[in-house]
Amino acid sequence: MSEKKDLVIKQVNELKTRLSKYKELSDEELVHLVKMGEVEPFDELVRRHEVKVHNLCYKMLKNYDDAKDMAQETFLKAYRNIKNFDGRSKFTTWLYRIAVNNCINFLKKEYPSGEIKDEILEIPKDDPVEQYKKKRLKEMIYNAIAKLPEVQKSVFTLRALEELPYQEISAILNKPVNTVKVNYHLAVKNLKNYLKGKL
Repeated sequence: MSEKKDLVIKQVNELKTRLSKYKELSDEELVHLVKMGEVEPFDELVRRHEVKVHNLCYKMLKNYDDAKDMAQETFLKAYRNIKNFDGRSKFTTWLYRIAVNNCINFLKKEYPSGEIKDEILEIPKDDPVEQYKKKRLKEMIYNAIAKLPEVQKSVFTLRALEELPYQEISAILNKPVNTVKVNYHLAVKNLKNYLKGKL
């Protein structure tokens, strides 16, 4: 029994040593290794970016389980298509583009009319009147965001909720920076118009 335990400990330590060498590499170096056929460097890319990708998906979908599924789908697509990554943009930009497209496609499929699910409107338990007001406010905001055209919705989510710079949003959505800026300002204007008189 002790020999088995020692063997397992040795294997775990070898794996830790192999994986630790990848922590020092840049995303681009890891991508190169994955393109050469190594799998473990991709594990490091997932470890580095899984929280941000999940958060982006959550901000677009407002549902933990859906966001988790879309984040996993994002990494699967990235792994399957890593050979198509040409390095003209940062790896994270390419990865975010995959995530945004996954979320948009999911929303189109699941909610064709743009309706919002009740789970999206999670409210902490407190005073019933405050709870109602918060729920109504969230409902109005999410309904307003849901009514935005797809590009405006994506730009607004990436800029206002993810706080990404216009340059990176431009690369993620594959749109010129000026188009991104215009769509962000149009989204804000449309949200203000929609919410005017309702708040």
